[in-house]
Amino acid sequence: MIQLFHVSKLYQKDVPALQDLNLHVPKGDFAFITGPSGAGKSTLLKMLFAEERPTSGQILVHGRNIARLPASRIHTLRREIGIVFQDFKLLPNRNVFENVALALEVLGMPRREISRRVWLMLKRLGIHHKMRANPLTLSGGEQQRVAIARALVNEPIILLADEPTGGLDAEASQRIMDVFADVNARGTTVIVATHNLEIVRTMGRRVIHLEGGRLITGGTP
Repeated sequence: MIQLFHVSKLYQKDVPALQDLNLHVPKGDFAFITGPSGAGKSTLLKMLFAEERPTSGQILVHGRNIARLPASRIHTLRREIGIVFQDFKLLPNRNVFENVALALEVLGMPRREISRRVWLMLKRLGIHHKMRANPLTLSGGEQQRVAIARALVNEPIILLADEPTGGLDAEASQRIMDVFADVNARGTTVIVATHNLEIVRTMGRRVIHLEGGRLITGGTP
C-alpha cells in the first residue's frame, strides 16, 4: 500500500526534517506515528498526500511513485486519501454541512447521496445538531470532529490524521479513535500522528517512532 525507500526531506541546507526513511505500511494497517515535536511526523504525512515532495528517495502509494507524480495528477491521488489537518482548514464561508459536503461535490456525486452521506457522518461523530452552524462559532473539539467528518465522508482507502485528538478530552478522544478503528475494520488504511501516548497505549496498534527525522522503531509491520 505505502512504501518509502531512503526518503529524506531538507527544508534548509543541512537541516533535515526526515533522514533516510524506509517504511512499509500494508493495505488495511492501522499505525500511529509518535515522536517529540520536530521529529518529522507532520512532514511525513504531508509527503504521503504530496503537499511536500521529498528531497531524495521514493514514495510508493498503490505502486505509484508519488515523489514524481505530475502536479496535474495529484488530485487523483487525493481522491483516495482522507486527511485530518492539525489546523482543521475549515472554510469560514461555508457552514458545517457544506464543509463536509465539499469532499463529495468535487467527485460529482448526486446531491441526494451527498446529503445522505453527510448527515450520517455528522451523526456518527455527534455533530449533526450543528450542521447549519458556521465552523468558526464552534469549539475546537467540534471543529475537529467536522474536519474528521470531511476526511471520512468519501470513504477513502487511506486516512491520514495529524493530531486528531488535540484539544479533546479523554472521552471524546476515545470516541474519535473508535471511529478510526471502525473504518479500519472496513478496510481503510489508517495512519495517525499523535503526542497522545495514552491513546496509543489504549489502542494497542502498531507504532512508528521518529526522532530527529530518523526512524527509530516500527519501519515494518
